[in-house]
Amino acid sequence: MMVRLDVSTRRPVLDGHIWGTAGAYEQVEGSAHIALDPQHPLNAAIVDLQLAPRNGAGCVECRADFWILKPVDPSKGSGNLLYYVVNRGRKGALGTFNLAAGSNRPETADEFGDGLLMEHGFTVAACAWQADVPPSAPDNPHLMTLDVPAVAVQGPVSCEILVDAPVSVHSLGSRYHRPYEVAPGSEATAQLSVRDRPYGESEIVDRQRWSFTRLDDGRPAICFAQGFEPGLIYNLEYTACNPVVMGAGLATTRDFVAHLKDDARFCIERAYGFGSSQSGRFLRQLLYEGFNESEKGRPVFDGLQINVAGAGRGSFNHRFAQPSRHASAHFDAYYPTEQFPFADTPQRDGPGEAEGGLLDRAVERGVAPKIFHVNSSTEYWNRGAALVHVDVEGLRDLVVPADVRIYHFASTQHGADELPDGAHALPGNPVQFKFGHRALLLALDAWVREGVEPPPSRYPTLADSSLVAADSGAFTFPVLSELGRPTAPRVVHRLDFGPRWEAGISDRAVPALGLPYPTLVPSVDADGNEVGGIRLPEVSVPLGTFVGWRLRSGEMGADWALVGLSGAWLPFAAEQPTEGDPRPAIATRYANADDYQARCVQAARALVTQGYLLERDVERVSQRARRMYEWAMCR
Repeated sequence: MMVRLDVSTRRPVLDGHIWGTAGAYEQVEGSAHIALDPQHPLNAAIVDLQLAPRNGAGCVECRADFWILKPVDPSKGSGNLLYYVVNRGRKGALGTFNLAAGSNRPETADEFGDGLLMEHGFTVAACAWQADVPPSAPDNPHLMTLDVPAVAVQGPVSCEILVDAPVSVHSLGSRYHRPYEVAPGSEATAQLSVRDRPYGESEIVDRQRWSFTRLDDGRPAICFAQGFEPGLIYNLEYTACNPVVMGAGLATTRDFVAHLKDDARFCIERAYGFGSSQSGRFLRQLLYEGFNESEKGRPVFDGLQINVAGAGRGSFNHRFAQPSRHASAHFDAYYPTEQFPFADTPQRDGPGEAEGGLLDRAVERGVAPKIFHVNSSTEYWNRGAALVHVDVEGLRDLVVPADVRIYHFASTQHGADELPDGAHALPGNPVQFKFGHRALLLALDAWVREGVEPPPSRYPTLADSSLVAADSGAFTFPVLSELGRPTAPRVVHRLDFGPRWEAGISDRAVPALGLPYPTLVPSVDADGNEVGGIRLPEVSVPLGTFVGWRLRSGEMGADWALVGLSGAWLPFAAEQPTEGDPRPAIATRYANADDYQARCVQAARALVTQGYLLERDVERVSQRARRMYEWAMCR
């Protein structure tokens, strides 16, 4: 239940600039105060809420940073709320939909971008949900934080460590987040192990060779005097104490959005949620655990655009949850990222096993939103994305529910890199699918508001062989020495966290390993570019091979493994292929820069007609095409 919004700042956007019929905009920031009743049925899923301290009314109090970008006169808006699920405390709505420069506190014209959201009258909002995010971090000022109570219990925690360069001191947490404290008196029972493969055999490190310490900012850490070796996977198991009620972030999101919809001062008629990567997985968790229903029994989100979440959910609502941990091909494989059910369509996870779908609770309660699942190539290689639309045996394509669309942007990486400038041996993948997100958001709005059918789902399938087993001969990637070949994708396994896991309590710091799920990836053409899904102009009119994976370097160690969520672009040769490169050169494909640019524009206009791009972005595609061609020919 929302108690109140305390406004700390209110400031105009760009000196009162007028954005179409919505007029001038303002930014509002402050604290949202929420009281959660442990006895309310909709809060029953929040792990450890019953153990948390309560106020005089018997409720558990939380405080969250919030940010709202809205028309000064809300009645001039469209009635649409775009709620951006912050990623590790960072805002990103304007960067995605307005193509703006990134900022956690936007002020300049570049940081508000081209104004797409404001021109269409959206109110944009974000509220903190992750309780281990600090108020600021190096290179990340103005982070959005959530304050929730801790509970007085102890339990096992796993801290996995992978470094790309030698270090001897490492936080017990992920990234810049606040780790759990070591329970007093338990230090001697902690154990450090090391292995070279995600699911490989571990070797125990002698207890005398490492010790607990603290970073300069006070966070608990581990000191390993000989240094953590790049590429190896270290895991520290220890007994932690006083976990925060992390699952309260799900209810905070629910109650904040419901409040904006119910408060007549905001003039909100429809709420659309957008989450990317971790935040997309959070939305999948929110759906699965029944948090799309407000305490008044109404839908919270009318539509969701879930980006690059793959088949994942996450460590968001259990005792000693670590929300920023996420399983990937080479790291954090034992954290609860991908867990059955993966798909919206109900199915059974093997004979006598669990049964269901991601939307079961929402459908049963009549609060299911319309949903877009959007993925890049990276999610197929690194996050089991095929499990969103194939059965758990990898034998058949699932029937997608009528109110769901699945879009795959072929040959893209988790988030597009900048266009290369200057010498790059192997630049990141720059195929920009933010343009697609802009078109899809407006399509989602038309679907919810007017019943206009959105563009059809486009993703690789078993039926047309555009989806194949990663370890089969059907995946015929060209031999390209600069790229190598991806031989170790993320393999999703069934994990057993112990008998109390259904109640959100893990009795094992490292779960028992069960059987794997199938690993299916998009098939590719002779150039190595994916054939299934939405092929943006850079892919349908290629200047090279674009992939959503990348191998670690020798200096990083484990050079056979994939690098996190990175991809790559290996351009074709300009005039003549080098020896061993089977791909025709650029000069044999296109007459000149004008020819290439014209073909990209033609491809872009076809996507506009199909509903996957906006007309206003065709010129951007054209300009990018010119820059890419000139770089590829002169690099």
